[in-house]
Parts: sequence; C-alpha cells; structure tokens
Amino acid sequence: MPPSTPIPDAAAREAADLDVLLAAAVHRAGTLPAARPVLGIVRGWTRHDRERARLLCAGLAEQGVRSIELSPVAEAGERDGRGRGVRRPTADPLRRPRADLLVHAGGSQPEQAMRAAALWGLPLLVDRPAGRPDGEPDASGAHRGPVVGLHFGDGGFGVAVRDAVLVSTQPHPGDVRLLLDNEKITAPGDRPLRITLTGQGLLEARGDSFGLRRVRRLRFERAWGEYRLEVDGMPSRDVRAPLRIEALPGRLRLLYP
Repeated sequence: MPPSTPIPDAAAREAADLDVLLAAAVHRAGTLPAARPVLGIVRGWTRHDRERARLLCAGLAEQGVRSIELSPVAEAGERDGRGRGVRRPTADPLRRPRADLLVHAGGSQPEQAMRAAALWGLPLLVDRPAGRPDGEPDASGAHRGPVVGLHFGDGGFGVAVRDAVLVSTQPHPGDVRLLLDNEKITAPGDRPLRITLTGQGLLEARGDSFGLRRVRRLRFERAWGEYRLEVDGMPSRDVRAPLRIEALPGRLRLLYP
C-alpha cells in the first residue's frame, strides 16, 4: 500500500498562501505603468497581521519591488492607532498614500483593506472575498464593484463595502425624514435604518415603516439627536443629520491572486 500523503499543518498552509500572494504581487508590480512602482501592504492590527506584512515586505524586497507598510483606516476607538504602535500613512485618512497598488497582507479584517482602497482610489490585491459577486474585469484585470458612499454633515466622507446601519442613541428620538431619490418619507426614529448594495450597484434601504426601497441616493435629515453609524457590521462613529448616502459604482477595484 503506498504511503499516505501527509496533511500539511496550519503553518505550512499559511506559508504556501503567502508564497502565492507574494508571486501575485510581484507579477502585478511588473504590469504597473510606474517606472519604480510602490506597493502599499495593508495589514490588520494583530501581531499575526503585522508578522505577515513584515514577511511580505521582506519577500518583495528580495524581488526588487519597493513596498511600504500601511494600516487601514481606523475604526471608532482606534483613531491614529493609539496604543497599537501603528503609524498611519497620512494625517488625513482621505489622502492617498504614495503607493501604486495596495496588497492586503492576509489574515484578519479584509473589509478594512477594501474600505481603505475605496477611500484612496487605489486597486487592491486581496484573496477573493467569500460571497462577494464579481464584476466584469476592466482593462487592468481589476473587478470593479460598488460601495456605499457616506457624506457627513461636517464635510467628512466614508464608505461601506457591504452595509451601513443607523441606530438612534436617544430613548425617544421621534420621527426622521428621509429623502429617497426624490421621494420624501417620514419614519420612526427609534427603528434601525439599514442600507445595503444590490448587484446592480443601487442602494437597498430597509425600514420597518416603509419596507424595502432601491434608490441611487438617500438623505437622512431632520432627525433629533445623535445616531450610531455601523459600517460593515462594526460601530464606526456617532453622527447627526443631515447625512447623505449614495451608491458609488465601480469605486472598489479588486485583484485576486
């Protein structure tokens, strides 16, 4: 009887995955128009994430490819990476770092890397996200997809790659007024408002009082008090009306190893 093939342990599988990602990153670097392209290695916050990013940067350097290590745009409570030894790429989260292509180092929090790519307007090399539909690849081979654009009353901007939810932080917030495209709707302010994306790049707004509506843009206005904004399943920030939300087709560009 032939000997059975040994099953690789987790460390061996992870090393193999990193080799695949490294090879893909080197290949993509060779297709970029810049004479000396720089890859931005986007990592998560854990020690494991930092180690993966370090190994990837070292492997790229051995192949003659320049890279910089970046932290994703911080979540609420993680502003400036305080307490984590993280150096943000810029003081302004909307300012594009000096990179030609982003690479998610793997490990945790791929949605943070996708939000950073959409905010900075850069393509992202990332393992294929489970359950995310692929758009048609463009000339560069990137699969373009929509994101939820969030325009805050203070002039700030954010994105969600999956969904955004507004939940009142007040015990009796009263009614809110919504503008769904050109339709005005009044809804109870104590009920969560969930906004997701359709496969056609529209917003899908769900509310207990009006069911489901598919629109291109939504304005959340005339609401009393603060609301907690949750982005892709995580608390993001507290906001006040007005808040403008729109679908941004093609804003996210994903490349797969």
